[in-house]
Amino acid sequence: MKHPFARALRYFPAVRREWVKGVLCIIPANGLDFVALLMTAHIVKQMEDGSATFGGVLGQALLIMLLVLVKGVGKYGMRWYITGASRDFERIFRQDLFAHLLRLTPHDLSEFRTGDVMSRSVSDIESVRMLLGPAVMYNLQAVVVVPTAIVLMARIDVPLMFAMLVPFVALASIIKVSARPTQHWSQVTQEKLADLSTVAQESFSGIRVVKAFATEALSGGVFGSMGRSLLAGNLKLATIRGVTSAGITTAQQAGVLLILLMGGWHVVTGRMDVADLFTYLMLLNLALWPLIAIGWMLGMYHRAVTGAQRLEALFQLEPSVREAPDAVTPATTRGEIEVRSLSFAYGGMPVLRDVSFVVPAGTTLGITGRTGCGKTTLVQLLARLVEPPPGTVFLDGHDVRELSFAFLRRTLGVVPQDTFLFSETIRQNLAFAGEHVDDASLQAAARVAQVHDDILGFSEGYEQMLGERGVTLSGGQRQRTAIARTLAAAPPVLVLDDCLSAVDAVTERAILQGLRERLQGRTAIVVSHRVAALALADRVLVLDEGRIVEQGTHEELVAAGGLYAELDERQRIEAEIEAL
Repeated sequence: MKHPFARALRYFPAVRREWVKGVLCIIPANGLDFVALLMTAHIVKQMEDGSATFGGVLGQALLIMLLVLVKGVGKYGMRWYITGASRDFERIFRQDLFAHLLRLTPHDLSEFRTGDVMSRSVSDIESVRMLLGPAVMYNLQAVVVVPTAIVLMARIDVPLMFAMLVPFVALASIIKVSARPTQHWSQVTQEKLADLSTVAQESFSGIRVVKAFATEALSGGVFGSMGRSLLAGNLKLATIRGVTSAGITTAQQAGVLLILLMGGWHVVTGRMDVADLFTYLMLLNLALWPLIAIGWMLGMYHRAVTGAQRLEALFQLEPSVREAPDAVTPATTRGEIEVRSLSFAYGGMPVLRDVSFVVPAGTTLGITGRTGCGKTTLVQLLARLVEPPPGTVFLDGHDVRELSFAFLRRTLGVVPQDTFLFSETIRQNLAFAGEHVDDASLQAAARVAQVHDDILGFSEGYEQMLGERGVTLSGGQRQRTAIARTLAAAPPVLVLDDCLSAVDAVTERAILQGLRERLQGRTAIVVSHRVAALALADRVLVLDEGRIVEQGTHEELVAAGGLYAELDERQRIEAEIEAL
């Protein structure tokens, strides 16, 4: 079975130097405790036998103060380096996870909710980080302190040293008994937190739907129920930790009482003097506190194990679309697209059947058909957002599976059906393609997409901040902004996937007219269920049940009286009814 921290340990070499510095600081940070303790015991002995002098005690006290200052510097260094290393580890871990998630396709992540992924990316990585930071400090302090304390105790009184092992055994037993329920409830609370994060994220992202159906109370009730469930899990975990902590404290105090009883008897019988008993109790206190911290760390460990396992589930997701090791990056781009005998199925359900066509460079192809005929799947295969079968999709004679991702994404600009805008300014959204997008091209693209005037209508213009997913804009404005974003990038091949569905007919005609001028000499694929949007296409494909059933120019297809003509007639009647 794979070790739960196998992946986390891969990032350790990057922070090893800082971590080692922190570990070295543990020696003075804790070792000087024993030196100061032994010096204090020596002062007590001198006071007990009457050999102490004011000057001698003052000198030793000043030296102890100096040791305490050095110890403080050591503790500061220990925390600075180890905590810093753990934070750097957290940063590297999170960046690696983020890079891995970006390599996945939306389909690869379909089993995970956004809130769940966020919970794993934040709280689970934090729990693993805590194990490398505070847990390391307390464990290594125990490694330094406990053996040293036991050796010094044995030098004073061996039987008493063996008696001191009783609370150690009790502590170990308490820690072992609490391990399984701690791990179980740690996992439960982390899963409940993921559920709560998902509900919150979906409610905020879908706030318009919540408002439209007046389900604020229902959403609040679901969130409240999730919160109570998380509270119950945290209370269970807190109860276990509280009982464990109480047991550890009881064992500690019982150990002190045992040493007082036996040590006091030894003092009375003359086997030990008061200074030695004082030293013994202080050594016991030094030895027990790291063990108590280990008990606290145990809960952290089980939480980290759960977090590491949940993170590994994300890392185990393999990208369904991978760049070939010898991926090609052509020097020039003509923009010719060819599809050869393409058949594709989702989970055994056929979506496309033996689709073949050629889009010569510099021409525009229209694609239409009834809902569910495979239009969007075809676009995703062309852009390789979904992996096409080998030898079926070609760009300038190259199988798209052989092209580098950078080249393919730079060449094919896709405006998806489900538009997405970031919570940034309008300018930043439009210039998302890169720094090469200047203000002139950005505004020119906005004019073609018929969104420039809308943008100027905002108080901040192009610097207007958008809400999450562009909630500040209407549906039509979001679609037009997404079109402008792709046009500003000036890709050699433009693919519009039914991205005018939320635009009124007048604005649609204006956009299409602007696109006709913008697409001169550029390859374009316009996918739409609206026949009017396909009038600028040089050729139109009609899909039905995953097959090409008709193809030709707009005029030819209308005259043919087939499915395309049926769609055209139906949409003209709907437009006339709306105009009444």
